[in-house]
Amino acid sequence: MAADLDNALALRWKGGDVTAYNELVQRHIGSLRGYLYSRCGRDADASDLCQEVFIEVCLKIANFDPAYSFTAWLYTIARNKVADLFRKQKPLELFVPEQHSAEDDSHPARIHEERDAAIHAWEKIFEILPEAQATALWLRAQGQMSVEQIASTMDQTTANVKVLLFRARQRLARDWENLIAKS
Repeated sequence: MAADLDNALALRWKGGDVTAYNELVQRHIGSLRGYLYSRCGRDADASDLCQEVFIEVCLKIANFDPAYSFTAWLYTIARNKVADLFRKQKPLELFVPEQHSAEDDSHPARIHEERDAAIHAWEKIFEILPEAQATALWLRAQGQMSVEQIASTMDQTTANVKVLLFRARQRLARDWENLIAKS
């Protein structure tokens, strides 16, 4: 199981094995960066946050408790780093399509608009849903993880992840139109 391997690697690293750290980074950097990008919306911020997360993991590895999932611990640090970033930043300027001529779907302005719309949608999803439901849904949709992988990442049972995903979809179906109308 991936969670057991991650925990074993974390314990080896805690004991001083640098190769275990390198393997943990390789195993998680792609999905972690994708998660951070979905939360902050900019490549530079996602890269910076990813580095900050792994630096904090390095600094706090002595505090890692193997009774819990390493991946859950890693994503908790990531969520906290995103929250710190948002506290520091000013609100982003909205993209106004009427001010740009972007008829062609491959035009950079159109691509930028679609990317911003997707980021805005995920921001709204994280506003509507409880953190656990939003994270499970993101890992499924954007991270392309299986229910079993999500369960391991979030330190949950597969049955609980299925419930989180079901409730997330139910609530989004019910509340999405109302939220968009208010925006």
